[in-house]
Amino acid sequence: MRLSRRELVGRALGIAVVAGAGMPGARASAQDASTVCYDPATLPFTQKSRRRALGYLDMSKDPARRCGLCAFFTAGGPGCGTCQMLSGGPVNAAGVCNSFAAKAAK
Repeated sequence: MRLSRRELVGRALGIAVVAGAGMPGARASAQDASTVCYDPATLPFTQKSRRRALGYLDMSKDPARRCGLCAFFTAGGPGCGTCQMLSGGPVNAAGVCNSFAAKAAK
């Protein structure tokens, strides 16, 4: 049986998802990643450019450095918000960029 490239990639991704389900922490990261705050394809060029310049990532690797804990972040919906550094553009609360500044302690 000969598979198309699309079928091959789809099956490989399916296997990776099943294999990753048993790994510690896989469930938490899957839940965090399920929060969809914006569609990257619909962002204007200025937003895409600014995100690249600031090194924005939708998922921070350091739980102490994430958008939800940043002084430039304004909370929106669950797991989502906006960022002053991105001119009010939408961001994932679990994301991070190079301009992270921890909120002042109250």
